Amino acid sequence: MTKNETINHVEIRDLSRQLFDGQTRQSFLKIALQVSVITKTKAWTSGYHASVEPVRDSILHIDNAIGGVGIDRLLVPTSHGYTANLPIDERPIHRPLQYALGAILVTNWPRTAVQMSCQHIEGILKKKYEGIIPGIDHSPLGSIVRQIKSMELLGVETIQQLEKVAHILNIAKHEYGSDAIRIPNSLRRTESQVFNIHEAVTMYFICRKLGVQLLADY
Repeated sequence: MTKNETINHVEIRDLSRQLFDGQTRQSFLKIALQVSVITKTKAWTSGYHASVEPVRDSILHIDNAIGGVGIDRLLVPTSHGYTANLPIDERPIHRPLQYALGAILVTNWPRTAVQMSCQHIEGILKKKYEGIIPGIDHSPLGSIVRQIKSMELLGVETIQQLEKVAHILNIAKHEYGSDAIRIPNSLRRTESQVFNIHEAVTMYFICRKLGVQLLADY
């Protein structure tokens, strides 16, 4: 990854611009570059806490600005690594974010991080509209968003944002070829590189912010 890493998926780029200012978006790239250094040097093998803490602090700064449940509760340092500090009733909603952070900071699996971040939104909607949307427990995010739209349960702008999240989740779960990315052929990535770490970091914060907004009136 280079200092000029770009976001290839138009939905992620659009959501990022809608939800965050330029300075914050630049911070996403800086965090991604920090993660790349850890990955390249495998620094965690000689000191997991020492290598991850600077990145954790960078993420915490933005998480605090967003509000809600952030990395300070999702990755709590212990003598054996990290754990989450979540009440039982909050785990179904916020556990995917814990997995997303692990995929970003530990395993460097961007695709998993993107999927888990999106599933945070899916979990919120399932809890928020339980008993309102029939069969919601077994419905994928895209179907849930279509039901929300037809029932006019949320505003137009929010629905449009959720549609983009659902599209990205569908790519993360089901697309494996270069057609998953709508960019010129010369820039298309291989099957294992559908998302880069910059996109994974950005999607984590997108879903964090949308999640806080969705939970505000729950």
